[in-house]
Amino acid sequence: MLLRPGNAGANTAADHVIVATAALAQLPRRLRRSRSVLIRTDSGGGTHAFLDWLHRRRLAYSVGFTLPDTAAEAIAKVPAGAWTPAYDADGQPRDGAWVGRTDRADGPVRLAGRHAGPRA
Repeated sequence: MLLRPGNAGANTAADHVIVATAALAQLPRRLRRSRSVLIRTDSGGGTHAFLDWLHRRRLAYSVGFTLPDTAAEAIAKVPAGAWTPAYDADGQPRDGAWVGRTDRADGPVRLAGRHAGPRA
């Protein structure tokens, strides 16, 4: 959490970097730049600047956001072989939950300007 003045504007990528830096500082040094650390954010943290910062530090991240009206159509175009089960925190498959690779050459979804490997 970051306390800011009451007249501060909306959260910025700089705010997210400050909070993430403080959170990571609480972890053992060996984990601070590790794919075993997952940074989760809602759409407010889904900025190019913040995600680029996470990517440069080799941290895993997950961004939740509202899907556009065309999402169902795009998801229907993901090839069957691109889907794998989604797993819970205990490493068990989640009932009815799947992850589809969107960075494949034959995938229908493009996250403009993003790093290789994003999944939907």
